[in-house]
Amino acid sequence: MPGRAALSPADTGVVNQAAHWLVKLHAGELDDAGRRALQRWREQDPRHERAWQAAESLAQRFGSLPAELGHATLGRPRQRSRRALVKSLVLALTLPASGALAWRRWGGELSADYRTATGETRSIPLADGGQLFLSSASAADVLFDAAQRRIVLHAGELLVQTAPDSARPPRPFFVHTAEGRIRALGTRFSVRHDGAGHSRVTVLEHAVEIQPADGGTPLRLEAGQQARFSASAVSPPTPAPAGADAWVRGHLVADGQPLGDFIAELARFRPGLLRCDPEVAGLRVSGVFQTTDTDRALATLADSLPVALRYRSRYWVSVEALPAAGG
Repeated sequence: MPGRAALSPADTGVVNQAAHWLVKLHAGELDDAGRRALQRWREQDPRHERAWQAAESLAQRFGSLPAELGHATLGRPRQRSRRALVKSLVLALTLPASGALAWRRWGGELSADYRTATGETRSIPLADGGQLFLSSASAADVLFDAAQRRIVLHAGELLVQTAPDSARPPRPFFVHTAEGRIRALGTRFSVRHDGAGHSRVTVLEHAVEIQPADGGTPLRLEAGQQARFSASAVSPPTPAPAGADAWVRGHLVADGQPLGDFIAELARFRPGLLRCDPEVAGLRVSGVFQTTDTDRALATLADSLPVALRYRSRYWVSVEALPAAGG
């Protein structure tokens, strides 16, 4: 492909224009006049044509842009999703090593078979009789064929209730993340991708086998255990927390959980910024809280703990220590 090697951070302005044109084209927003305008832009400068060819080549290499670009996706406004995708394209074209990773992540997440917005959960029946649950702000593909049953988690968290396979011989059941593969061994389990090079598996029934992507030693995980893993290794198993699957029923369960950890968990179900002051992060939380009413959950914390809620806006809340008496 001509010119790909010539693109660099110095070409960001031209590459950004090419990315915007490509997104508009794949979103079906260019009529005849728009297509003529695109052609004129390409002909204006050799750098324009190089950037365009590079952008088209990248889209073909990692998969075409999702058709949903013309609509809201993942609960984000249309323009926010578009800006993120354009940014990933620009990174991938000018900084190929890191940018391609960003493109793979956004491309897979935006075009996934199933997605949820922040605060939303979904239940999806599987073709084999099993059940897939998606937690807040999650995205996954379901890929069943004659040889295997496979789910790919792109973002967030899922829970799978597997079912016996009627095919003969029975097809194996896998969940894939960027870090590796989990094989179900007749089980109910959850998988969370933290977006920072690790995934976490919690087994609720029976067992699974975790295989890191780079060929590390596989680990069998039994019911009542959880483990984190990277692309190269699996951490030692630890006991699964109580209520690990409560989010499926719209609840968060805390049993002596540090407040900082609880707030981080609650924030997954709440749009905007929710933070906990380090001064109170060690306080302990116990109770059952609704993921569908995070304001009520916060109010309950303020009633039961020596903390105050500071609302900078509806979407920016801090949990802080109570002000000193007389302060």
